[in-house]
Formats: sequence, C-alpha cells, structure tokens
Amino acid sequence: MSRHVTAVPRNAAGPVAALHRACFPEEPWDAAAIEQILALPGGFGHLVWEPDGPAGFVLARDLGGEVEILSLGVLPERRRRGVGRALLQAVIAEAGRRSSSSVVLDVAAGNAAARRLYAAFGFRRVGRRPRYYGDTGDHADALILRLMITSEPSSP
Repeated sequence: MSRHVTAVPRNAAGPVAALHRACFPEEPWDAAAIEQILALPGGFGHLVWEPDGPAGFVLARDLGGEVEILSLGVLPERRRRGVGRALLQAVIAEAGRRSSSSVVLDVAAGNAAARRLYAAFGFRRVGRRPRYYGDTGDHADALILRLMITSEPSSP
C-alpha cells in the first residue's frame, strides 16, 4: 500500500477538524480549535495519506525541549494497519529535528490499543490525571506517557 506523511498546512484547520470528528465523534475538535493549535508557537501536525485520501493525523507542539502530542487519530476503518505507527514516527523524527529530549502525551487509561502502540515505541507512564476525560468510569483517567529521545530514535 502506498502511504506517505506530510506536514499539516496552516490553512487546513477545516479538513483536519473533519478528520478529527471522524476519529473522535464523541469529542470532536472544531476548526477554530485546530487553527489555534497550529497557530501556537511550536505548533505542528502531520497527516498520513493513502491513495484514497487522509487516513490519520497528529497535532503536537514544541514546548522547548519536549514535544507534546495533543491529539493523534486514525480513521476507524484504517486502524491497526500502521497509520498510528507512521504518525508517531513522524512526531519522534520532528522532535529530534527540534532537539527535544522527550515526547509526552495523555492517553485514556482504557484505550488498550493506543497504550500498546505507545508501549511498543518505548513510552513509559509518568503520571495519571484522574477523571481527565469526563465522567465515564475507568476510561475517564488519563495516563501521562513520556518517551525519552536518544540521538537516534528507534522504531519498533
């Protein structure tokens, strides 16, 4: 399958918001929120493209020495096919170019598939945010994960 990763253009807030809505219908971000993220100092994103269109996205920001992943989504029909892996590789490579020492993110405690993906890259739990995602039982807690970056990030 032909797949490539591109940077999110600054004027792509609308299409990225539509992609976010398709990935997270229960809590979609609108175009204004996406535009704010891309306008943040150090804000950036990547898209994974497949022959028939975008398959996933990641939005992040450079905090100065650390990159924070704000949102990473893969279309439901494209999950478990390497799209998330390609997005993480793109962020880790970007963090390396920016001389960041780590990448940090929050993940829902109940999202086993995402947690497995992050663990495969070497992300480690460094904290927990109780009830971060709302009042949804066990899935409400967010785990804070961090990947320390070496001079040459490895990929699984």
